Amino acid sequence: MEIYMNKKLIAIAIATAVSAPAMAATSNVEVYGLMSMGVDSVNTDLLNGTSNRVGRVSDYASRIGFKGNEDLGNGLKAVWQIESGVTADGGTAAGNATNGSTSTATAGTGSIGGATTAFGGAALRNTFVGLSDQALGTVMIGKIDTPYKSSTGRLDQFSDTLGDYNNLVGAASGVAATSYFDLRPANVAAYATPNFSGFSAVAGYVFGGESATSGTASNGNAYSLGAMYDAGPLYLTAAYEKHNLGSGASGSLSTGLATAGLERKAWKLGAAYSIMDFTLATMYEKTDDNLGAAGVSAYGHNTWFLSGKYQMGAVALKAQYAKAGEIDNVANSGAKMYTVGADYGFSKRTTAYVLYTKISNDAAANYNFAYNAAPGSAAGADVAGFSLGMKHSF
Repeated sequence: MEIYMNKKLIAIAIATAVSAPAMAATSNVEVYGLMSMGVDSVNTDLLNGTSNRVGRVSDYASRIGFKGNEDLGNGLKAVWQIESGVTADGGTAAGNATNGSTSTATAGTGSIGGATTAFGGAALRNTFVGLSDQALGTVMIGKIDTPYKSSTGRLDQFSDTLGDYNNLVGAASGVAATSYFDLRPANVAAYATPNFSGFSAVAGYVFGGESATSGTASNGNAYSLGAMYDAGPLYLTAAYEKHNLGSGASGSLSTGLATAGLERKAWKLGAAYSIMDFTLATMYEKTDDNLGAAGVSAYGHNTWFLSGKYQMGAVALKAQYAKAGEIDNVANSGAKMYTVGADYGFSKRTTAYVLYTKISNDAAANYNFAYNAAPGSAAGADVAGFSLGMKHSF
């Protein structure tokens, strides 16, 4: 009996010794995620007087991720993150700028210019590896939200819902929301400065892709810049982004067209202020391009945005408004969006919400929902929807 017990103790000791390094090696890994689902009733009102109403269950950016860091000494850390969308409604991952999914579009107007181009894995979200130093800042490479996108994300009171501000902000009439700005591209190298008394900045460079091209054709490139001031109740930001579209047949920034010098660019200013239980935010965005005939702008326009939230204990009352101006050289191509709703926080991690949103398109405009677009839409059609949803983060 004693011999048996000794052997058992020895086996336990060996197993412990073998597993201890593995546990230590993974002890800095954090598992996190979000489950976000909504029950929607969406309606498309066509100009001929007909209407199309659809009831559905929609996934709103559900995700799972793993992240961690390793202390390398002297204030330096290795940082990493792997994050993937879940699409819990069983649908496809394609569909909007914020989730960085596959974009299918015509040449010259696709995901940063590509025709039928994916920014990396179809469901892959922010995924990167890098080095971080408290005094010097952070360098990352991977698939990352552009600084242009992330600089104003906090202004959106209905982020990752049917009323997401990307219905109009960063979008363009007649172009899929994946196709213009507020993107999450692959092949990104980014640098974020430390925080200097509330001031910080982020710069990102997007490579056109790994595929080589022949002759004088190019894969293109893009760069994105964002500056932020975040102190107390006040938040201010300015951002700029430019896409230099390549003329090659491959690469995520290539148009597939034998045309050089095609480009898109945008800038925006944003601000938010909180006083007691009330938060007010505003933003102005201006986009431009030379994708039209003879190099004129095909989708350039301006967008105004305003949002507000009033917190009453567990209840948050929210509203926001966006107005997209007419596309350059296209009459009656503007749109307006109205969204109202309320959240109820069961806890810090679990929230239920209800909202109503409507996009009123001018006669030549065709804006739609960035997440799970309303079916049967056409130029001049208004789209609207009620959504009752729930979010749980872990």
